[in-house]
Amino acid sequence: MIVRCLLALLTVAVAAQEAPVPTHLKVKASFTRLDKDGKSEVYAEPTVITIDGKQTTITVGSAEEGVVFTFTPRLNKNGTLTLETISEYRKPPTAEASAFSATPTAPSPRAKSKMPFFHSVLTKDQLFSIEDAAGKRQWVPLGRRIDGWTLKSYDDKREALTLSRLGQSVELVLHKAVIVDVPTPPVVVTLTENVTTKPGVSETFGLNAARGLISLEAEILDVSK
Repeated sequence: MIVRCLLALLTVAVAAQEAPVPTHLKVKASFTRLDKDGKSEVYAEPTVITIDGKQTTITVGSAEEGVVFTFTPRLNKNGTLTLETISEYRKPPTAEASAFSATPTAPSPRAKSKMPFFHSVLTKDQLFSIEDAAGKRQWVPLGRRIDGWTLKSYDDKREALTLSRLGQSVELVLHKAVIVDVPTPPVVVTLTENVTTKPGVSETFGLNAARGLISLEAEILDVSK
């Protein structure tokens, strides 16, 4: 019985030692675009460590404006490397799409008052369109002071904004329709490519001439040391 247990443990240990180690790769991505003078410039050059067959994502810029680049490296038997790539270029929505109203009707004229006037609200960002006594209209957050009044809180169910000054509190009721949300930035360009190259050799492809190019260079890492 003891001999069988020892043989089983030895078999497990040998199998664990013989388990193949995944191939590790260092991938360098260079993002190039044209500057204002029409000359090519590298504006981002991230390097990531990944393994054979693992999907990896690199984001350059922001969710509103930038490139989301996803690739899956696969090492071929002949020593070449195939990179399955997906490039997404994003840009912010237009001003018209960002500031839409739930009602197409024109607002009624404002009555003369020394109090600030509550025009509209961006619920997601908690920004409020307030007009002061001089007629100046601006987007402000809670805590900002307008005409001596401080924006204290907002009740979205009643669509009422509470202001305070010198111990006095007043409520301003929403004058226009609520802007529920800002539309998600659209994906302008989505490009899928399979690039085959040799480790250590740079391969270049791109979205288009205006939005720039992406160059990839992969190196096989020795993780046995």
